[in-house]
Amino acid sequence: MWKATILWVLLTLEPSEGLFRSLYRNVRVCNPSHRDPGQPLFLTPYIKSGKIQEGKQLSLVGPFPGANVKSYSGYLTVNETYNSNLFFWFFPAQENPNDAPVVLWLQGGPGGSSMFGLFVEHGPYVVNKNLTVRARDFPWTAKFSMLYIDNPTGTGFSFTDDARGFAASEDDVARDLYSALTQFFQLFPEYRKNDFYATGESYAGKYVPAIAYYIHLLNPTAKVKINLKGVAIGDGFSDPETIIGGYPGFLYHIGLLDEKQKKYFQKQCAETIKYIKQEKWRKAFEIFDNLMNGDLTSYPSYFQNSTGCSYYFNFLQCQEPEEEKYFGDFLSLPEVRRAIHVGNLTFHDGSEVEKHMWADWFKSVKPWLAEIMNNYRISLGHMMMMMVMIANIYTALTVCQVLIYSGQLDIIVAAPLTERSLLVTNWKGLRDYKKVDKKIWRVHSSDVEVAGYVRQVGDFHQVIVRGGGHILPNDQPLRSFDMINRFIFGKGWEPY
Repeated sequence: MWKATILWVLLTLEPSEGLFRSLYRNVRVCNPSHRDPGQPLFLTPYIKSGKIQEGKQLSLVGPFPGANVKSYSGYLTVNETYNSNLFFWFFPAQENPNDAPVVLWLQGGPGGSSMFGLFVEHGPYVVNKNLTVRARDFPWTAKFSMLYIDNPTGTGFSFTDDARGFAASEDDVARDLYSALTQFFQLFPEYRKNDFYATGESYAGKYVPAIAYYIHLLNPTAKVKINLKGVAIGDGFSDPETIIGGYPGFLYHIGLLDEKQKKYFQKQCAETIKYIKQEKWRKAFEIFDNLMNGDLTSYPSYFQNSTGCSYYFNFLQCQEPEEEKYFGDFLSLPEVRRAIHVGNLTFHDGSEVEKHMWADWFKSVKPWLAEIMNNYRISLGHMMMMMVMIANIYTALTVCQVLIYSGQLDIIVAAPLTERSLLVTNWKGLRDYKKVDKKIWRVHSSDVEVAGYVRQVGDFHQVIVRGGGHILPNDQPLRSFDMINRFIFGKGWEPY
């Protein structure tokens, strides 16, 4: 029945901007019409033929106008039948690269390019208005070897030649990602021994546990083993019923709705939840869209009319910051395309990815989240899990750390709504979680300002970062950098 429902949706629904208003659809990356953008670099043939050093040397990224950091990029073919290829950009850590953890970053969306995370959030580069790059003050690449992948197929520079090459499920996502990762570690064998962390934000809360499942399922017999030590996800959407049900009260208490508007929100959220329970995904989306997104209509959403804001990723901002779009123009430059080995290939906005992954959007993952949290030391983020198979994925996951982090100023996946979801999830640590006091976290002991708040149960960490929104590393770069360092290096939460 659900397959018929999804087919009907795909046939009748125009492409939208996804479950949440897309941060990525407004970024325009054009194909160069003049000057030579070079040729795309496909590295799988070099890996298969054993020409590792040649492939690695070819993948070295050329110089940019502005600051330069050593990096590698290219395409890894993950399905030869459909010519499906994932684009990666890898930055060895600027400090101690031989031993630094390798951190995979996956953007949300679905269909959001990880180039957003690279240029807007925590990569080594910030794009200036004049389309040169400068060094970021607190890049994650300082301490970690960062691997950015445009995922799934059809996202950003990643592409497929056949509709059957698109991911339709988290299993498809994990299969392709696993193929890309094993090829990556063949191309860069010197990093296989290093600790590996899978991280991401928002919709990547589904991707991260999916790839963790594949790693643990296949690692015992794999020729190329991946040394997974933890996962971290921020700004996720784990249980729609719980989170959507919390919107009216949250928006009212932060002053964005009055009493009358709150009552209307309560009614519409209750309707959305009713249709989610009935698995009427289109109807649920229509109501939610009219209430929050305004993607399928020609008029603003109720949220926008009520608040005057089209941006719900930070309640202190009403409009998307202009500088978040600069990297699109930067990636359009022929010299940049030539340097990162994408040639004249199209940069995809993710609309096709969204259509193929429609069935994921409003399903709750609470039962599988509980199963995982009951038995294993995982590291999630705001969004957590979404696959039925997740209940079985962590059979060997006994050493993985867990991080759930939130920006204090986020609206769409607000910190109180994440906690609300945790409190109705039946996991063995719930009693301890309810009892444990939150810690006040400061970056330095001399700091007057508080960086955030931490609740910890064993290897499970929940962090709220003060002053940050949905795009947390961009809003609070130092605090986000300090958070990920403390989590991965196990430094605890006491100030330095």
